[in-house]
Amino acid sequence: MSLKVEMEMKAMLVIKYVNGQNSAEKIYQKAAEFVANQQLEVPYFEDYVQITEVILDGKPLTLADATMRGLYNYLNQ
Repeated sequence: MSLKVEMEMKAMLVIKYVNGQNSAEKIYQKAAEFVANQQLEVPYFEDYVQITEVILDGKPLTLADATMRGLYNYLNQ
């Protein structure tokens, strides 16, 4: 695997969340994409959606507020 491919794989945001009764996952190439999508007039996720796991740049992220709003606030600091 080339260095470029390894860097691209690490430079991503993986969000695992609960969608009603089902678990789901959304992957972004960059955390800035998530922040930008949440700033739209109609965001991709509602603020209250519960997050079960976040991986940022290949490392698990612990959030004080495990919701999409909490993740947005963390990334938008």
